Amino acid sequence: MPNTLCHIGIQASLNSLVVPRKDLLWVVVACIIPDLPWIALTSLMAFNLFDPYDLRLYCTAQASLVFCLIGSAALALFTASTGRIFGILAANCLFHLLLDSLQIKWGNGVNLLAPFSWTFFHVDLTWPGHPVTAGFTVVGLAWLLGAWKSCVRNSIRLQVSSGAKSLAGIVLCGCYLLGPLVYLEDLERADTNYLRTMRDKENRPGKFIEFDRVRYRADEQTLQTFAGERITVIGDQPTRSGRVSFRGHFLTPTSISGISYYYHRDYRDIASLVGLFMACTLLIQSLILPHFLADKNNQGLP
Repeated sequence: MPNTLCHIGIQASLNSLVVPRKDLLWVVVACIIPDLPWIALTSLMAFNLFDPYDLRLYCTAQASLVFCLIGSAALALFTASTGRIFGILAANCLFHLLLDSLQIKWGNGVNLLAPFSWTFFHVDLTWPGHPVTAGFTVVGLAWLLGAWKSCVRNSIRLQVSSGAKSLAGIVLCGCYLLGPLVYLEDLERADTNYLRTMRDKENRPGKFIEFDRVRYRADEQTLQTFAGERITVIGDQPTRSGRVSFRGHFLTPTSISGISYYYHRDYRDIASLVGLFMACTLLIQSLILPHFLADKNNQGLP
């Protein structure tokens, strides 16, 4: 997937042509919603509280379009203009996933038709480190810096109203958090992200496998999966350690014969961290700062 700054560079810039300035901060929110499950996956894996394969299946389901829409609807119900905000969030979640599908991601993709089909959709036009991605990353950084004051001034306003609207929002929040659990078996049956192949360790030999952007150690000739398992790579491979995508067949439960690989010389992780930090800081400021200034003015403070 493109990094967070790249998403903001493309989506916020285009939305500026049709979305009122006071609502552009919601576009930034929509740039983050489809990535929330992956942020959670990275964070939770450090604590070893859950089975890594079940957690990956859960996050894959939650990152699908249908659950992005459920999460968007839940959030929109806590705003005054529910219909307009949901439209912005829903359209940009779809836009986000379509942008993700343009990049080459072996063994990965986006789920647009779930829960009716868990087959990944991908177009595979460019690798994540393509110069076009770098260009829009710079655009995203420039847009955030240039629109910062305006976005804070046109702050996000959440409200908890009594009655059916708030109840519906709470129910949808529950669906967003618990709904993915219903589809774990469907995802595993479909061998999504090759998770069924990886979990069934004894029967791995002979099976085809793809790894997307795994950590590779050249001195050991091993790759490290998202679950922390180290697998030996036999055959042609990079001479340097780093992020690498691999295709191959399992020779043994702990080794693969590589068919092809791609060494990623990109900056995606750093750009995503910078983009997430800036976006979250902006969102927090937009929620808190206007109220702080209003209280300060009401108290007559300088």
